[in-house]
Amino acid sequence: MTKLAEYVQKHAARGACTCGRCIDAPPNPEEHQPNGEGLFELHTIDLTLFKVARSDSAKPDEFLDMVKEEFPHWLDGKEHNYLETGADIGDQGLALMAMGLGHLLGVWKVLAPETMVPSLPGELKQQMAGHGMISIQTEAKCQ
Repeated sequence: MTKLAEYVQKHAARGACTCGRCIDAPPNPEEHQPNGEGLFELHTIDLTLFKVARSDSAKPDEFLDMVKEEFPHWLDGKEHNYLETGADIGDQGLALMAMGLGHLLGVWKVLAPETMVPSLPGELKQQMAGHGMISIQTEAKCQ
């Protein structure tokens, strides 16, 4: 496991998948999401498939240094979706957690149906997300 993956697992929490196709999802996944309490107080983003929260101990400079070392192309100013970042880091769920954590730390913006067009019907947002339409993008090249 990479240093970045370990950092993400230590400093981010994720909710249950809400796509409706995962066999390990609980019956009511929307009830099993981080709610911004305790260790992850007020630091939560909805990535459409699930929510991601960050701990107060996560530091933008530490996170950014690991991204620069392991996946510098994530910072090239282009969009990188969770299918690509998942191939890089080895797991799509972990990639989404990294994407959410990076957004919450101000390293990049997450572009997801829920963050961009929350008024869309839930089923359409899920379809879009399932087709890879969750991505990250830095505002400018920061390598």
